[in-house]
Amino acid sequence: MSLFSVERGPVPIYLQVKNGLEELIRSGSLPPGTKLPSSRTLARILGVSRNSVLEAYELLSTEGIVEAYGTAGTYVSEAYCARVASNSAEVSSLPLTGEGFHSLKRGQEAGAEEDLSDWASMLPNIAGGFGQCTHDQDTMVLSGVTLAFDRLSAERLRSCLNYVLTNYPHRLLAYGDTEGYKPLRQWLATYMTDRGVVTTADEVLLTGGFQQGLTLLCSTFLNPGDTVLMENPGYPGALMCLLHGGAKVKGIDITPYGIDVEQTQELICKLRPRFLCVTPFCQNPTGITMDAQTRKKLLSLTKERGVIIVENGFTDELSYSGRLVPPLKAEDRRGCVVYMGSLSDILFPGLRIGWIAASRPIIQALAFAKRAIDPFSSPVLQAACYEFCRQGYFTSHLARIRKIYSRKRELATQALKKHLPRDTGFRVNEGRMSVWITLPRGIDSTELTGEARALGASFVPGPAFFVNEGGERNLLVSYAGSSEQEIIQETKTLGDLISRRLSGRA
Repeated sequence: MSLFSVERGPVPIYLQVKNGLEELIRSGSLPPGTKLPSSRTLARILGVSRNSVLEAYELLSTEGIVEAYGTAGTYVSEAYCARVASNSAEVSSLPLTGEGFHSLKRGQEAGAEEDLSDWASMLPNIAGGFGQCTHDQDTMVLSGVTLAFDRLSAERLRSCLNYVLTNYPHRLLAYGDTEGYKPLRQWLATYMTDRGVVTTADEVLLTGGFQQGLTLLCSTFLNPGDTVLMENPGYPGALMCLLHGGAKVKGIDITPYGIDVEQTQELICKLRPRFLCVTPFCQNPTGITMDAQTRKKLLSLTKERGVIIVENGFTDELSYSGRLVPPLKAEDRRGCVVYMGSLSDILFPGLRIGWIAASRPIIQALAFAKRAIDPFSSPVLQAACYEFCRQGYFTSHLARIRKIYSRKRELATQALKKHLPRDTGFRVNEGRMSVWITLPRGIDSTELTGEARALGASFVPGPAFFVNEGGERNLLVSYAGSSEQEIIQETKTLGDLISRRLSGRA
């Protein structure tokens, strides 16, 4: 059962509980015949008095919404659900905060399975661009698999790990909190507040990274056949999560100003999607940053239509100029945006620590779902990461890697200008560690993959980033884990491959 919010205010607690349960039943989240939790259990889950729950149950029973069978329990009325089904042909839009938020996960619409994206057939195109999930230092340099290794930060993290194990072993080697190590959540809440997202530790959930966060969101608020909109091209990991969750994924074109707002509006009106997945800063893979006007229109549009925006904050902290762009969630006044950040992608991928910043009802629902698949992630690593951040190492790490990646970006730009044929386009951006390349007409990036790897170079072919079709003329190269010499050599190799293809056509 998805949780719903109960707040102190003018509406009595018992009535909020009654209305919340009624909406769950009307939406189909609690099907006919479902046994409701005991009054004690529900009171504990919601953090209210048992008397409030008893009053809510009594009202629901009086109105015929539930049926009480003494010591056997209280059950959702089948007769009531039948009346609701006959009186409403479709589910209406619901607000994202306050009463009604808990009904975001709706019943599956008839015939939706006919429109499901073909997960099995699309998976090879998505994952194939990345090869196996292993690391081969000789051939996986420009493919984006690795990050620059910072030995100083590694040593500092080790000392933090030793510190927490020495001082708090009894606490950190026991069961942890599903929502994550609270001091780290508090630090992240302060960090997000400093960036314009006013939040608290209770509105932060620690995850194993962006993809676990998105998977949790899908399992909590998405039913098979629901439509999700995402950038096209976009992050392949997000597409994999959405397809695996049974979503029908529709791509929206990227303009020089960010996601195409007019196309977004048209698809929202037509398809009534559950989510819209975006990367406002240095979009993956194009590197385009959403402008102020697009951000404003997008927030207004999704607010009107009751659509959740899933904001991927992958490399928000990596602005090489040091001028950070506020997250889209900083402008969110109604709880429409779910922000997902990652410490792993800035520090070390092996940490597997990310976070979600969202309204408290969303965090509660996600934590409830997380309990089923990941009751608590490593308290030891989360505590060590907190010490790393608390002692100021995170800030100094950011300053150091900005300089490292800025230098590599300059080298990559020079090498690309020198070695790529004239008709090849590329975009070097402000806060990513990769370059989006557009090949000359008639050259397919997927056909270059095998030749490049045989020569010791690697890249991600464009089709891996597109929903359904597209991207044959695009590819993504990363300079994050490459040495200066490797950047120059592998860029030259790629340029030679393209030139040979062009000369072969002449």
